[in-house]
Amino acid sequence: MGAALYRKVSSVNGVGRAVCDVRRIPWWEDIPTPIRALVVPPVSFDVRQDYEIAADRTQGYDGQHQPCYCAFRYVLTQFRSDDDEVFYEAPVYAEMLTAWRLLDTRWLVCRTTVRSFERGDCQTSLSLSNTMPR
Repeated sequence: MGAALYRKVSSVNGVGRAVCDVRRIPWWEDIPTPIRALVVPPVSFDVRQDYEIAADRTQGYDGQHQPCYCAFRYVLTQFRSDDDEVFYEAPVYAEMLTAWRLLDTRWLVCRTTVRSFERGDCQTSLSLSNTMPR
């Protein structure tokens, strides 16, 4: 069995929380290559998972423990049936948001939505923000 990607930390609000090894989170993957040098790299992470729905949030921090990375993901599902006897859960909508703090303190935000899994209807946009997405 492989090593865990994160270690559990107690949670008061019922949401799973973990502190992750910085080498295990590919925080740089969605950054456009020409912009990578302008991003503040995280040195630690806080990961929270929701156990009632398919959702998680990852927050990265720089050396001064200031937020410099965040990622949110969730998938909305619906029960479906093949033959009116067997039901299964299928994804119907998903949203992913990833943001990186730039050296000039602005945030580069990448938002991807999947509106229809059957048609592969996916839209991605990049934008700049003066504040970290919430």
